[in-house]
Amino acid sequence: MDDGILTQRQPAEPVRAELEAAVSEMNEVAQAADRDIAFKLDDDSGRVVVSVTDRATGDVIRQIPSDEALELAAHLSDARSLLFKTEA
Repeated sequence: MDDGILTQRQPAEPVRAELEAAVSEMNEVAQAADRDIAFKLDDDSGRVVVSVTDRATGDVIRQIPSDEALELAAHLSDARSLLFKTEA
């Protein structure tokens, strides 16, 4: 419910620690299921990245989001911060 009151965001570190713990747990579950699925936290964007790899070759079959999408998000974030700096 939106009561019109802005809530203060919690510090990023506890959220990141929780995400890293969840990512680690997902990796353990995937490995126990004999699946070549890896979960990681992208340092630049803070997003969870899922990679599916070929067990025999180690080649990445699919990554979500893609490297291109992560790069685009980083550029958009940079552009947004520059925009706000020039307006301030």
